Amino acid sequence: MRATIKDVAAAAGVSTTAVSLVLNGKSGKISEKTRKQILDAVEKLNYRPNHIATSMVTKTTQTIGLVLPDISNIYFAELSKLIEQACYSYGYNVLYGSTHDMARRDIDYINIFLDRNVDAIIVILSNSIDDHVNDIQKIISTTDTPFIVVDRMLDINVGTTIVVDHKLGGYLATKHLINLGHRSIGCITGPKNVYSSIERLNGYMEALTEANIPIQENLIYEGNFHRESGMEALPYLLGRGVTAIFAFNDMMALGVYKQASYYNLSIPDNLSLVGYDDIFVSDFITPPLTSVEQPVKKLADEAVKQVMKAIKNKPKKQNKELLVFDPVLKVRGSTKPLISK
Repeated sequence: MRATIKDVAAAAGVSTTAVSLVLNGKSGKISEKTRKQILDAVEKLNYRPNHIATSMVTKTTQTIGLVLPDISNIYFAELSKLIEQACYSYGYNVLYGSTHDMARRDIDYINIFLDRNVDAIIVILSNSIDDHVNDIQKIISTTDTPFIVVDRMLDINVGTTIVVDHKLGGYLATKHLINLGHRSIGCITGPKNVYSSIERLNGYMEALTEANIPIQENLIYEGNFHRESGMEALPYLLGRGVTAIFAFNDMMALGVYKQASYYNLSIPDNLSLVGYDDIFVSDFITPPLTSVEQPVKKLADEAVKQVMKAIKNKPKKQNKELLVFDPVLKVRGSTKPLISK
């Protein structure tokens, strides 16, 4: 049977109040001898606090809800790992919910986490969330549970949103290819209604316009951020004479790598390729992938920092706040200067 705080008190020969003070780090008025007796009893009985009972008193659960669009995506897996590590350093546990990029599940998981009385929720919303913005706004505006939105722009009037300057990222990727002499540059976007994809496309077009290169709609292929759409995009773009491709995430770039071998194409000799996210495998594939690095650790640390700030200020309603981080281009072996024939 699980030991209780009363068992610890009895074994140490002290009151339950003394045990509670020691376990909560408030033992200033308790002698070192008594404190040691209590800690010895805790260890001997293998006592662990009953968090459900504690939460009923403190009105906190020491848990954070994390909603993810796709845990199989390496970028989101890395981001969630770093968020979990940062939360753990503050003494909080993380409950995960992967929505498989279905907006309805965003709502479902948010409600599940609220029902479980999590202390705050970090949400990385699905690509189709536009159809449910009113539902999200209603939930956030009617609860005092803090919400932090990461990696997606959501047009709501409350809460903190943390994003990367995706337009800058798209510009850096395209500008790099232009500087290498490429003029026929294809791009594989994400879903065109998604904020990050829209902004990366804006950056792509800005770089082309700046270099007086006409924007050709037939060089823009709409993908879905999954590897398969990179595989499907390659033959389409090759048929339009591209010498370089900017894939809007590394997963689609990996699809280009896979399909390029089918066509006996050499990257970068026959085709230069830039990805986005700079997932860890980018540096291990052959050749290593040039990619726009999202500052994933900064995003995770800032998200958790904002969560802790909001929990501390609770029940004060969160003001609307937007925090933007800059991406960095990591140049590797998948791009090279265009050699004119």
